[in-house]
Amino acid sequence: MDYTTIVEHLAPCALDCSRCLYFGAGNTKAYATGLRRELEGFEKVAPMLAHEEAPVLQDYPAFKAILEHLAGGKCIGCRKGAVCFESCVALSCCREKGIDFCFQCAEFPCEKNHYPESLDRRWRAWGARMREVGIERFYEESLQKPRYE
Repeated sequence: MDYTTIVEHLAPCALDCSRCLYFGAGNTKAYATGLRRELEGFEKVAPMLAHEEAPVLQDYPAFKAILEHLAGGKCIGCRKGAVCFESCVALSCCREKGIDFCFQCAEFPCEKNHYPESLDRRWRAWGARMREVGIERFYEESLQKPRYE
């Protein structure tokens, strides 16, 4: 994948917006929308099957609610103005410095962001990895890992 596309997918902090369940143009929304379409009307059949062949279908209303939620993603990503964390200044800082990613800054890692501890730890590790192997390889590696860790 080319650099421009990777920048469209990854936030300045290296979080993959394109794989987020809330991203409006992402796979999660597309798959959930397709599955919702395929299962249209199934709520009428689920109770019949739940008693005989598949007791798990007793929980179909809860599954349908989750599916609706997953199909409703509308986030445009932070590079286009969405805000995931109010304490995140990565986008404005990177724009101010004329860079695409935090790790490209001489001050990385800095204390400007106030991420939750688990995200802060990942942000530092992602930046270090991007610096070590480059953006393209980092992105390829990230696609082999679960989005949510």
